[in-house]
Amino acid sequence: MHDVYGLDMTKNGVYSAVPFVSAIVALPLTGLFADWLRAPGRLSTNVVRKILLAAGFILTGGFFILAGYVGCNPAVAVANMFAVIASLNVAFTTVVTNQLDLTPLHAGKIMGLTSSIGNLASIAAPHAVSVLTSHRATRSEWQNVFFLGAAVYTVGALIFVIFGSGNRQSWADDTNSE
Repeated sequence: MHDVYGLDMTKNGVYSAVPFVSAIVALPLTGLFADWLRAPGRLSTNVVRKILLAAGFILTGGFFILAGYVGCNPAVAVANMFAVIASLNVAFTTVVTNQLDLTPLHAGKIMGLTSSIGNLASIAAPHAVSVLTSHRATRSEWQNVFFLGAAVYTVGALIFVIFGSGNRQSWADDTNSE
């Protein structure tokens, strides 16, 4: 918002915060939708988790790419980022519940481990952005940042669809390892 649109810090803060309002709507509605899909006679937990994560991550990646091509209108950029956060919250319903699907007794341990590993991206992301925007922070440099983000989400979706599961694991009830 500052580099491309030239917004001062006050407006930048407001415009950057507005998209997160979408989480207030998207997360509960997606959770209700996931529960409805998982009702008896509809879809299995495994299928629902894969659909929602893949849809959310792929939509997020698509809106990220679109962010690099939004014109000079900050309102359109904010609306696009609103869609990014809403899409991410569609996937988040899987991210925050999948450990309970796999193993209720060990969900806390798995959540701690996956959150720790996932937070490494929070450390790496600013460094990647600084490398990709080190020259002049132009629109084309920011487009590369958005392409990288889209690629990460798309690869994550593919990996989860191929290797992920929403099914209870065979070792889930092993209480001897504590």
